[in-house]
Amino acid sequence: MDELITEYAAYETFVSDWEDSTENETRMLWQLLGELEADEVLIRLPKWLAEENIGFVDGATPTLFVGRLDRETEKAIRLVDSVAAEPLMKHAHRIHHIEDGLETIDHTDTHRREWLEERLGKTRREFEMRDDVTSLTNEWLPKSQLVAIVRRID
Repeated sequence: MDELITEYAAYETFVSDWEDSTENETRMLWQLLGELEADEVLIRLPKWLAEENIGFVDGATPTLFVGRLDRETEKAIRLVDSVAAEPLMKHAHRIHHIEDGLETIDHTDTHRREWLEERLGKTRREFEMRDDVTSLTNEWLPKSQLVAIVRRID
């Protein structure tokens, strides 16, 4: 399955390869990739396939998902524990900003440091809680229709 995954170690390479996103979205996707577990990937589906696998959703149909590649056949992959990427992107972005705040805070400001550490813990828990996030109803996805599967490596 590894031959299906494009791995990125550098943001600049990811930016040059990733298309159809604004600069802000691309940065948030990179931050999301940095928060994922080693066995998780980001996958982009064509809109029709996402619609077919999700059904009706309030608002725009997500086409980006996070999940784990579980099995593979000649024609399909199985993506388990899948969730829409957008809500996770927002949490990853908050985590990144809180961590930046912790790095730059005056060490004598213990009250603010404690508050930021508490916010970081809360935001990490929210990132890990994925029960209410839109997911795919069919875990098997045709390889020929996948737009991209990516992972960040450090």
